[in-house]
Amino acid sequence: MSENKISCDVCRDLLPLVKDGVASADSEAAVKEHISGCNECEMLFDGKFVPAVELSETPKPLLRIKRWLSIIYAVLLMLGLYFGLSLTAGDTMFYNCLIMPIAGVLGYLIFKWRAFLVVPVIMFVTFILTNTLGIFDGAERLEFLSLISFTFIYSLFTWAGTLVAMLLRFAFGKNVFGKDGKE
Repeated sequence: MSENKISCDVCRDLLPLVKDGVASADSEAAVKEHISGCNECEMLFDGKFVPAVELSETPKPLLRIKRWLSIIYAVLLMLGLYFGLSLTAGDTMFYNCLIMPIAGVLGYLIFKWRAFLVVPVIMFVTFILTNTLGIFDGAERLEFLSLISFTFIYSLFTWAGTLVAMLLRFAFGKNVFGKDGKE
């Protein structure tokens, strides 16, 4: 194998530079030599061929790790909501100013942008279940209008946490929305 031979991937990386006339003479010679023997790269160079985007499959161990992380995030979200709701109507309810934004961040890690809708619904259902079943020892039961009010107030805090998580993800180079505007 000659030293001047390059792979299709390297050729495709160099094609725009060669077309724009900014590639070195060696790179241009290597690309021209490659496209003389490769029909796909030659068609790509001539603008007649657009390669199909290869979908890379996520390795199974990575999928398992992602699945376990999602389960851990979901458990932490439920525990955080449960703990935060147990503080409602008590002296320590203002700790929810810290707990609920963290629940919003965990909700974003699990549900992405849908956390704006899903987390308040989970919170309301948890609120109703804990209130009706009387799970919290010593906590007074709230009327339905109070449940709705607290859910709305706590939802504002979870939305703030979700928004912060979205902005942080965007700020650190992972655009929240894909090329077509969808996540």
